[in-house]
Amino acid sequence: MPYVNGNGGVKVYYEVEEGAEPPLVFVHGWTANMNWWKEQRNYFAGKYKMVFLDNRGHGKSDKPLESEHYRFENFVSDLDLVVKEAGLSKFVLIGHSFGTMISMKYCSEHPENVLGLVLIGGGAKIRSLHKLGYPVARLIATLSYRKSAEYVTGLAVGRKAKEVRKWILEQVMTHTPLHSAMNTYRTLTTIDLKEIAKRIEKPTLIIAGKEDALLPVSKSEELKRLIKNSKLVVVEDAGHCVILEKPEEVSKSIEEFVSRL
Repeated sequence: MPYVNGNGGVKVYYEVEEGAEPPLVFVHGWTANMNWWKEQRNYFAGKYKMVFLDNRGHGKSDKPLESEHYRFENFVSDLDLVVKEAGLSKFVLIGHSFGTMISMKYCSEHPENVLGLVLIGGGAKIRSLHKLGYPVARLIATLSYRKSAEYVTGLAVGRKAKEVRKWILEQVMTHTPLHSAMNTYRTLTTIDLKEIAKRIEKPTLIIAGKEDALLPVSKSEELKRLIKNSKLVVVEDAGHCVILEKPEEVSKSIEEFVSRL
């Protein structure tokens, strides 16, 4: 199985699907893993080359206990190592949630590699996440990680996505331990990429679920104002995990965006 060695000797797992140019690189969000992209992976199979990675602390990647391994720059450098190991030089970078922040930071550091950005359910600064959701979840997590995950998962999808909610919960409990979740949470809530977003000049597609209770549409609207060459698509009847709730609509929007690059 393919791994790269990131900062601190942390092994980062990735997978490559062969296909046509330009390659699509997918970066998942907090407590998620590459499986979150399963619908897009099926949709684009045979159409485009694709690269998926499990962020450190998630999925099949190493999950170190120490908080220093979860610094923001480590997530960004892991992505850089993966795309180099996969032999990519020009690609479309697609991020969801915390993955949008990793993607924007990578783009600011390596603009020569990025043909376009797709930012789904994200924001430039997400310290002010759902006012009750994360503080309550963090408190509950000290008593029961599963109850905390259930609470946040309930906020992560729209009203019509009960089956998606169940799937997400089991993925979180199976592939993201509590220490990884909390260390990553501390990192993502201290980041402010507003100035970086203003400097992004790459074509950018922004997608948001209208019912997103974790990172509401206003966060995506802010990104639209900050990033010059950007377009916002708001998907009805979907929440934060719009990539799983309305996969065909999301995939078609990505396909149209990529075809115009």
